[in-house]
This record gives sequence, structure tokens and C-alpha cells, in this order.
Amino acid sequence: MKRNSWILSTSLVFLSTLLLVIFSLSTLGEIERVYKDQTAQGTEALKRKFLYDSVNNQIKRIDTQRAIHQVEYQKQLDHITWHMDTSYEADIESFPQVVASFFTQDSSSPWTAVLWQRETGEVIVDNKGVIVGSEPPIDVVNSLLHGFQLYELHSYAPYTLFVGIPQVVIDEEVKQYIADEIYASNYPENSYIWVNEVINYEGGDEYAIRRIHPNLRDSVGVYLSTNMTDVQGNTPYKTELEGINQDGELYFTYFFKKLDSDVISEKLTYARLYKDFDWIVAMGIHLDDLAMYVEETANKSAGIVGQITPIFIGAIILLFVLHSVLLVVLEHQRNRIQAKSLEDQAYKDPLTGIGNRRSGLLALKKAYLESRKGNGAGVISIFDIDYFKHINDTFGHDAGDRCLIQLTKTLQELACSKDALFRWGGDEFLIVCPPLTAEQVNLMAESLLSAARTVEVEHETTKITLTISLGLVSFLPSDTSEIDTFKRADGALYQAKKAGRNRFVTLL
Repeated sequence: MKRNSWILSTSLVFLSTLLLVIFSLSTLGEIERVYKDQTAQGTEALKRKFLYDSVNNQIKRIDTQRAIHQVEYQKQLDHITWHMDTSYEADIESFPQVVASFFTQDSSSPWTAVLWQRETGEVIVDNKGVIVGSEPPIDVVNSLLHGFQLYELHSYAPYTLFVGIPQVVIDEEVKQYIADEIYASNYPENSYIWVNEVINYEGGDEYAIRRIHPNLRDSVGVYLSTNMTDVQGNTPYKTELEGINQDGELYFTYFFKKLDSDVISEKLTYARLYKDFDWIVAMGIHLDDLAMYVEETANKSAGIVGQITPIFIGAIILLFVLHSVLLVVLEHQRNRIQAKSLEDQAYKDPLTGIGNRRSGLLALKKAYLESRKGNGAGVISIFDIDYFKHINDTFGHDAGDRCLIQLTKTLQELACSKDALFRWGGDEFLIVCPPLTAEQVNLMAESLLSAARTVEVEHETTKITLTISLGLVSFLPSDTSEIDTFKRADGALYQAKKAGRNRFVTLL
């Protein structure tokens, strides 16, 4: 009887243990499946955000470059106007010859110049040949003004001088700059940005031109058709154009070859319209790369499960709970690390560790919006290192980099807050502050100047010392965007440098 009871009890324990093991393994299998699905969904969401942020930041860089080019050409126009005024005051008789020499000696100059006698209408200088026929010069010039955002129309006693640069010339320079930037950019997982220019928003053959494409450089300039299909018969250009026409942006998938490869696979893409140029700016990630990442993650998880399975036999319920919790924690930690890594890549300057231009643009935009809400007029400052090119040319770029790093460490604590300092590009930096009094602005500027003078970087037997020049402005009610404030800050910096450097200029 006892033997039969022992056999029965042992059998029950064995069967119970076996059932618990089977149940536990089945449960673990279900957890692994859910984990894989959640990892896939979370990873895809991160990739979608990565595509969205990359494309929208590229569009912000286009706007920034347009603003920078406008500022640079405005400076050139101001210099030309000053030169013409000075020449006229110096010698009225030779003024026409000075104008002709200035604007015709360089045929590649982007500036359009027309000089004519006001009374007779006789054209003396026309470097771009815009005056055709007998139409009065002033009428011809007035008809051209819609294509010029930067121009000056001056009267010099018997003469009238028009000087300007066509907006299309500035935009073409910006487009080339952006193209070079995109071709030089490197993104993770073989992703890249490309640009198509829409000619006909109704679609059809030759509805667009391929303008920038790192994976198809030889085809740049070819016409595109909404009737084109991929290997699966999808019409990606038609889908893209319909989404652009409806919402100005979209996510969609199609089949396309990978970068530097003939392998074709499904690609997740985000595209957005930049209307000023009729550009569709897009970026995509191949989904099989995403699937391989998820599979690799799942395999690692399965390996962990396999290692701890024997432990489940001895303490199945407890370890089941602990393992489930562990999986949740690991997933949360992995996603958090991935998100932080992507964010650091997007918003940190790799050399100095402070915010980069992209981060600075966001801070500038936020401060502008706060000022528009009536929360006080924030203050921004642009500064750069005096004669930094001389440092690079004399001591080398490695020494220049160490100067940037040391200056950043020195000035970061003196800005209005630790995260207010951004590297705008090269040796140029941006500070974005909350509302400050004029006294606080001056005190901060003096502190920054004094601290910069204390920076010493040793190079062989030489100690490199630094000075900086700053321009500081506040947001004004008349500013239509943060770009207006940026332009004034850049102008203040220009005044500081023009006044001798190693100083600051405030335009509050």
C-alpha cells in the first residue's frame, strides 16, 4: 500500500512538475513572441521618428542656408553701395567709368548693374544685357524687380544706378550647397536623403526631375513619371505625389535597391514637400534591415531563455515571474538606450559635446515662440573666435579643435544656463537665453569676453590665446520669425568685428 502510495505521489509530483515545465515553456514561448512583436513595433516607431526628424531637420537647414546667403549678399550689396557713393563723391566725371570697371571686370559676377542718364535714358552700363529695345531703362528695371529681393536703386545727379542680384541666383547657390551637404552626409543603416523637384503637380510623364540622389547619382537630372512601377508593380511616385498634394507629407513603402548594392527590398519612406523650391525631400530605411535587427534581438533573447531553462525546472513559478519582469526591464532599457543614442546623434556636436546647429535651431524657434506668447523677449548671442582661420593655418586643425573644446568648457558655465550654448558651425557659436535686463546682458557679455581671454592652448612650445567677438540682440515684436532675430544678431556680430574684434555689440 505504501509503495503504491509512493508511486502514486511520485507520479503526481512528476506529472505536476512536467505540466508546470510544459506550461512554463509554453508561456516563455508566448512571452518571446510578444517581446519580438513589441520590439518590432517599438523599433519601427523609432525609425519612423528618425526619418521624420532627419527630413524635417534637412528642411530647416535649407531655410537656414537661405537666410545665411541673404545676409551675406546683403553685406555685399551694402559694400557696393558704399563704394559707389564714395566714388561719386570723389570724382563725378569719372563715375561712369568706375561703375563700368567695377561691374564688367568679372563676367561671372552674380550682380546685375544698369547705369543710365536720367534725362536722356541713355544706357551707359548694362553688364547683363537686360535693356533691350527702346523701352526706357527705368521701366525695364521696374519690370525686373519682382525677381530681385536684394537690390538698390540710387540717383547720382544726372545718373541713375540699379544694382541687384536675382533671387534665383541665390536659390541656386543654396540648392548646390544643400546637394553637397546631402552627398557628404552619412546616416545609419545605409539610409540617405534624396530630393525630387516637382514640375507638374497633376502627375503623368515628366512630372518631376530627380535632383539629388546618393544611390543613383548617374540618374540625377532625369525626368520621372507617376506611371513608373517597382518590381512588385507598385507606383511609388504616384503614391508619393498624391500624399504630397493631400497633406504635404506622407509615409509609404515600395521596393527599391539598397545603397551600393543590387539587392532590392521593401523600403519605408517619409517624404515632405518644400514648396519654395517645389522639392520633395525624402528619406527611407529598408524593412529587411529592420527585420534582421528584430530577429537578432529575438535570437539573443531566446539564448537567454535557453540558459535559464534548467533553473525553471527547480523553481519554475518564481523564475517565470522574475524572467518576465527581466524581459520587460531589458526591453524598456534597450529602447531607452536606442532612443538616447539616436537623440545624441541628432542633436549633439561630436567635437565639443554641446548642442549642434540642429539643436540650436530648435532652441531659437522655441524662444521666438515664447516671445510671441508674451512671455518676455528672450536674448540671443552669436559669437566666434577672432582670427580663427589664422590659428588653423598656423598651428593646424588639431590645435584649432583643441581651442574649440577648451573655449567651450570655459564659456559653457558663463552662459545664462548650461544648455544655452550651441555650436553653430566652424568657430561660430549661438547662445539662447530667457528674458534678461540690459545690465544682465552686458554682465554676461563681459564675463564671456574675460573668460575667453584666459583660455590658453599649448601647441609645442607656443601658448595659443583666444579672444572672441559677440553680437547680442533680443526678440522684437516686429520679428516675423526667428530668422529675423538671427539676422540682427549676425549684424551685431559683424559690427563688433568691424569695430576691432575682442568686444561685444548689443542691439536690444
